[in-house]
Amino acid sequence: MVPGPRTRRYAKLTVGPRSLYIPAPIASQLSDPAAGTPRWLEVVYDVSELVASYPGATEAIHRYSPDTGPYAGSSYPGIYSGLTIRFDDTVVLEEGGVLRDKILIEYKTAKSSARRQIDGNAHERLSFQIMQYLEVATRYTRCSFVVIANSAFIRYRNKYHVNFHIQADRLANFAWFTMEYACFAAQYSRFLSGLLAWLFSGKTRNEETAP
Repeated sequence: MVPGPRTRRYAKLTVGPRSLYIPAPIASQLSDPAAGTPRWLEVVYDVSELVASYPGATEAIHRYSPDTGPYAGSSYPGIYSGLTIRFDDTVVLEEGGVLRDKILIEYKTAKSSARRQIDGNAHERLSFQIMQYLEVATRYTRCSFVVIANSAFIRYRNKYHVNFHIQADRLANFAWFTMEYACFAAQYSRFLSGLLAWLFSGKTRNEETAP
């Protein structure tokens, strides 16, 4: 058990040169309390750092700042200063001290009060997270995004199930980005089987998770 950022805990599973870090309960006892936090376990990102990476603070002022108001011109960075982008969790695949894949995870639950269609628009945050994943992913040699949702998405009418799969297929056209969306048992199983296949044999995880 190793420490993660902000009191988080991760179980470290090692087979040969490969190590898999998976989320663990906060109350889990650390195997080495003095150990440092592995650098790939971060799930909270400072907006200012992301902007500095692209397009750059000066360029953001030039292109995005309003003409008037409290955040006009050079005051524009104040609109996002101190704010962060947060993902629900992460799973990390490491081999011989090299990052093989950092998987950012979002958990999404839905319900249907009328038992016909999913309630409200609580899933707009997920669409925002998908776009922010595109920014965060470029910080790593390999970074994937996995949405773990409950079965309400396939029991009740909604526009999310089909569109999140479409978004994942679109992203698959770009080598840098991989998104998966799981909301029923077979999909959960493929995701977990892919992790274990990589850990025990080094097999590419997506070979196991492909439909």
